[in-house]
Amino acid sequence: MAFEDEQLTEEEAVRRRRWRRIRTSVTLLVLIGVVIGAAWYSWDNVVDDGETAASGPTGEPCAPGAPTSAPAPANVQVNVYNATERNGLASAVARQVRERGFVVVDVDNDPLDRAITGTAEVRSRADDQAAAELVATLVPGAVYVPDERTEATIDLVLGDAFEALSDPAAPPATPAAGLPPCEAAP
Repeated sequence: MAFEDEQLTEEEAVRRRRWRRIRTSVTLLVLIGVVIGAAWYSWDNVVDDGETAASGPTGEPCAPGAPTSAPAPANVQVNVYNATERNGLASAVARQVRERGFVVVDVDNDPLDRAITGTAEVRSRADDQAAAELVATLVPGAVYVPDERTEATIDLVLGDAFEALSDPAAPPATPAAGLPPCEAAP
């Protein structure tokens, strides 16, 4: 009988070890689940990846549009300057800018004679930044450069990478079609 007791004890020890392994595996799986759940919660609720819809004053989702402080194109005076070696570029673009409703004041080569490797620079005084940003929407990739001028004109300076103005028929770059426009809080 002593042999059977020893054997039962050995069998019981094997069962206990097996049970410990199962319990350890289940505990690790639960912990991994908790870590994955916490990571998902953090990513979904804490990290702002810019893909969330804007919300209006009521908290409802809305589609942000052009800045409300931007003036109408007819109220923006634009100088169109050429900073490239392409002859007649400023003149051709100035015609298109006029067709889009802006007031073109001057068409010439860049008076600062700077090398612009990008598509365009939009220059203005800091007070006219909203109007400058409106002009910058005409050229994909345009960069806003504030300066110390005193007059309320905006310079559109065409660079080496300029190909064409943005498509006037294309909708403005706003997300979420079908959402109402955002309104300022009262």
